[in-house]
Amino acid sequence: MEREKVLIVEDDRVTSEILKQMLSNKNFIVTDILSDSESVLESIEKKLPDLILMDIIIKGERDGIEIANLIKEKYEIPVIYLTSDTSDNTIERAKISEPFGYLIKPINEKILLASIEFTLQKQYIHNKKILDTLRKANDELENRVEERTKELITKNKQLEIEMKQRKQAEEQLKKSEQLATIGKMSAVLAHEIRNPLNSIKINTDILSGIQNIKDTNRRRIQIIQKEVNRLDTLVKEVLQFSRQGNVLKSEFDIKNLIEQIKSQLKPEAEHRNANLINDVDNYVIYADKEKLKQVLLNLILNSLEALPETNGVIQIYSETKKGKFRLYIRDNGFGIENSEKIFDPFFTTKSNGTGLGLPVSMNIIEQHNGIIELKSTKQGETIFCISLPLKKK
Repeated sequence: MEREKVLIVEDDRVTSEILKQMLSNKNFIVTDILSDSESVLESIEKKLPDLILMDIIIKGERDGIEIANLIKEKYEIPVIYLTSDTSDNTIERAKISEPFGYLIKPINEKILLASIEFTLQKQYIHNKKILDTLRKANDELENRVEERTKELITKNKQLEIEMKQRKQAEEQLKKSEQLATIGKMSAVLAHEIRNPLNSIKINTDILSGIQNIKDTNRRRIQIIQKEVNRLDTLVKEVLQFSRQGNVLKSEFDIKNLIEQIKSQLKPEAEHRNANLINDVDNYVIYADKEKLKQVLLNLILNSLEALPETNGVIQIYSETKKGKFRLYIRDNGFGIENSEKIFDPFFTTKSNGTGLGLPVSMNIIEQHNGIIELKSTKQGETIFCISLPLKKK
């Protein structure tokens, strides 16, 4: 079994061969046998010995002590001096390099081997302490880095949430300002339109009551009446959109309200071969019952119009989570195109729509400090969600 690597620096050939034999007998590896100072550092750099046996008097510009001082500065390699010089001056100089041994020639094999073993053991303990210290420092650094990383991740998430909330608030404020402006303009226009519209309606009703009127003219009058009714509906929705009105809250069972709406829409659902499913929990909520009913009617009617001709299904279900009551309306219709615009006033995908049903619904839910949102829309599934705060007890 091979042992540690040893570099021999000795200018006497016979002594160096004896040293080599002593080391080989104990399975140590002799990396080099050198006699001059110039080649020592180069050999160390290439072969990295574990221990150096250093003669003090060697060839070259530097003696063994000077080379040992250089080794001490650059490498953590123990040095054992082998010398015939026992002068006080040399010993004092040698102490500076902190050697692991100072053996006097001629070298005793047992003393040499014992010095090597003690030196290697001492160096092993020294290296282990350094390694343990470094490992401990590394572990502490890793822990600090891990803790700091967790802190940064948490702060980044908080920052992302704050930025998202701020963006949503800014968008909501901008939208509210736009809606307020549209509402004021719409109210003025609706007021100006209503009076002449009522006049047109009264006169067409009178004309339609005349007995001797040609069929062609009667059809024209019916077209006028139909358009007047459509405009009247639009005016009513515009006024409703511009006037939020007071919210009259009361406690009522939401499942019962859905059953009432289901009964009210039963003829329309049967006409469209649709199935309305009430999976809402029996839960008492605190809200404006009539206004919430208006919102639900609007959403369910929209779903009915989007259903396929057969096997149409509208499921209404609920959950309570994190202080919120959530009501979902899901249908298996064709989905919504340009879904990002559905809450914009006057945007509609229907040929006879006003584009105010969903904006009015959104205003009503916001008056309840709630949220109405489109959770999903695609071919075969559209889901709306109404989220209302639970009443604090």
